[in-house]
Amino acid sequence: MKKILLFAITVLLLSACAVKAPYQDHTGPGGVLMVQAGQHVAAGEDAKAIALLERAVRIEPRNGHAWLGLARLYFASGDINKAEQFARRAMQFAGADKRLERDCQAFIGEIR
Repeated sequence: MKKILLFAITVLLLSACAVKAPYQDHTGPGGVLMVQAGQHVAAGEDAKAIALLERAVRIEPRNGHAWLGLARLYFASGDINKAEQFARRAMQFAGADKRLERDCQAFIGEIR
């Protein structure tokens, strides 16, 4: 079960890098950190992935995909409060990205 969840998180993190919203450039430092975080998730190194995504949101605080990835990792680690808080933050930055908005809503529903 944990491997499936980790795989799903990795896929979501990597797919998030493929979506380019007007306020973020996934080829920049934040995008690189998101890809590295996905690699750490795949390797089972959630703590390192969390650290990288926290750094990504410090660099690109309006990057909703990074916030949602962070929310998913905290959820997987059992920190439900942070998971919901970060998912709501991600939804704030979804803007015109309806896919991100749907993903956030679905994830918040899953948390509850």
